[in-house]
Amino acid sequence: MTVLRNLPSQLILAHAPWVLGGGLIVCIVACAAAGLTLLFSGETTGLLTLFLGTCVPLAIFAQSIKRDQVIFDAVSGTVTLQRRTLFRYARCTLPLNDVRRVEVEDFGETHRPTLTFHSPTAPYPLVEAYTSGNGPRQAADIINTWLHDARPNDRKGA
Repeated sequence: MTVLRNLPSQLILAHAPWVLGGGLIVCIVACAAAGLTLLFSGETTGLLTLFLGTCVPLAIFAQSIKRDQVIFDAVSGTVTLQRRTLFRYARCTLPLNDVRRVEVEDFGETHRPTLTFHSPTAPYPLVEAYTSGNGPRQAADIINTWLHDARPNDRKGA
């Protein structure tokens, strides 16, 4: 996750898979160009190339490219989680005091940051996708530091 804003009153992080999205767009354009070239040269296989080469990557793009954003707001006392795909938008707002900390969930060699709560509520993933590298750990450290500083009287989550 990338830090968009880190102020004492507000922390905003976002995750958008630009590389995967860009790769799918390149695939769509290349397959559309190849299919149209075949069609204009009189080849009927151009229809199949055009249909499969553009529709399949477009369907993958529409379903799997998600923009995740989390907003920690000390002034309003809320945590807002937003997920946006090409066709869907989901938003969840939680009380900041319910959040204990952010932990890193592991799945083999990949990881993702998850919110944990003071209550026995199940952890909430900040992003749906697991990624490799130190990004999830760094995001968790930034969020936990911000939470610690935003709640100086609450040392339960530290």
